[in-house]
Amino acid sequence: MNFRITHYMKNSPILFLAALLFGFTATAQELTSADFRTGRFYIPTNVELEKFTVVSPDSISEINIAIDDSISRYIVVREENTQTEWENGIGNGDPIYDIIEWIDSCTYRLSFDPSKTEMTEDKQWVNDNNGIVVSKTKIEGNCMYYTATMTVNEDIITQNGILCKE
Repeated sequence: MNFRITHYMKNSPILFLAALLFGFTATAQELTSADFRTGRFYIPTNVELEKFTVVSPDSISEINIAIDDSISRYIVVREENTQTEWENGIGNGDPIYDIIEWIDSCTYRLSFDPSKTEMTEDKQWVNDNNGIVVSKTKIEGNCMYYTATMTVNEDIITQNGILCKE
């Protein structure tokens, strides 16, 4: 019995450290799709945002659209069924107002809110073609990787991106 007590006391710092480390890992939360429904986020600009893939019935092509170098990231403030986007920070320029229609817990349709956003020809075209469907591909750290898809006639246009929780 004396051996057991002595052995336990010698190993107690190790046991304490192991319990402490286990406690930290047990309380660390991994984000889920639900964590991206509401809150404040940012979309970092990267080369993926410049690339669009167009799949037609008889071909696949890639289109590259240059992103304005003055934009380092987009800020997104999201409520359950709406989001507001700014370039480089809240209050910079004219915000874009979007309507969110949730398809399932990880997929939603974005369209421009014509009651709040100036509807340019491009924005009206997106709305006329049933908006943009955004689907989660994975979550790493505080970021959700997604694929945005639009279907126009028989063409499917996709873009990959990242939405990160602030």
